[in-house]
Formats: sequence, structure tokens, C-alpha cells
Amino acid sequence: MAGRLKPLDLERLVKPGKFADGGGLYLIVTGPTSKSWSYRYWKDGKERWHGLGSLKEVSLKDARLARDAARLRVKGDRSTAGVDIVQERRKAREEAKAVVAKVVLTFEECAEAHIRANWSTWSEKHRAQWPSSL
Repeated sequence: MAGRLKPLDLERLVKPGKFADGGGLYLIVTGPTSKSWSYRYWKDGKERWHGLGSLKEVSLKDARLARDAARLRVKGDRSTAGVDIVQERRKAREEAKAVVAKVVLTFEECAEAHIRANWSTWSEKHRAQWPSSL
């Protein structure tokens, strides 16, 4: 299939493969109902594939617009340098994981916080039972 994809082509493509629309935009078909958009580009000598979303969620027109926006970010312009959007996404994901790892408390920390918060409202019996029961 040469040239740009047409809306009717999107429905007819069921055989697994990568189908080019042009300008680095590909429809990746992995099964009859599993189709997604991806933008292919090269940065610093490395081939990169940037996912743009599922065909169910992103229309052909929106995929082309997303590809154009991604291309501008990769290439940059006169005032800004281009960025590797795949590496940028990975870095953001790693930072988010690090924040979550800092927030996660152990059971012991949660139990101690609960005991401190309720200590003044408990009777002597409860004060003795809570720490020893954990």
C-alpha cells in the first residue's frame, strides 16, 4: 500500500504489520481489533517509535496532527533545540516512580502513625494492647 492511508483502509487492515501513512506516521496492526498509531523518527543515530494512541481513541486526522506536533518537538526550531520525546517520556515515568517510592510507607510506619494519632484518646488498657498486638 503506497501513499497516504484512507479512512476505509483503516477498517480493512486486519493482517499484522506496520502500514505507513507518510511523514513517519504508522498504523501498527497486531490483530483484527488491535491497531495503534506510532510516530517513527531518528534522534542521535537511534531509531525511535513514539506511540500516539489506539485507533479506537485517535482518528486518522488526530494522528496526523499528533505526528506533526511530535515532529516539531523532535526537530525544534530556531529558538529551541529538538528533544528526544521517547527519552523524555521515559525520564518522566522514572521520576514518577521515584516520587511514589518515597510516598509509600511500610506497615510499621503506618502503625506507628496510627498509634501516635490515637494515643491520647485510648484508655491505659488500649495503650498497652495496641503496640503489643502488632
